Amino acid sequence: MANHSITITGITNGHPVLSDNGKTYVDPSDTVTWIIGQNSGVSAITSIVDDVTTNVFDPNPAPIGNSTNWKGTINPSIAPGSEETYTINYTAGGTQHSFDPIIQVNPKM
Repeated sequence: MANHSITITGITNGHPVLSDNGKTYVDPSDTVTWIIGQNSGVSAITSIVDDVTTNVFDPNPAPIGNSTNWKGTINPSIAPGSEETYTINYTAGGTQHSFDPIIQVNPKM
């Protein structure tokens, strides 16, 4: 199992710029940590939500303690090779926004 850190580094054309370019390659049971970078323009992540058809995360992502960082675990039963979207809801400039990055599950070797 690995932890994949995704940093929100800024905002371009109204969308957050992510350190993984919006696509994270994972294995089942890996963890993902979302970090708001300094001077990114994002003040808070308000929720991270699975695609309605697939439970990408199990359990659902949640804030880490009193920080602005969030952490989630990839569903251990997710199909290898699947590509799923999820939604990051966040606050920037005092306004709520959302962005739909991709989780790519590595195929079995």
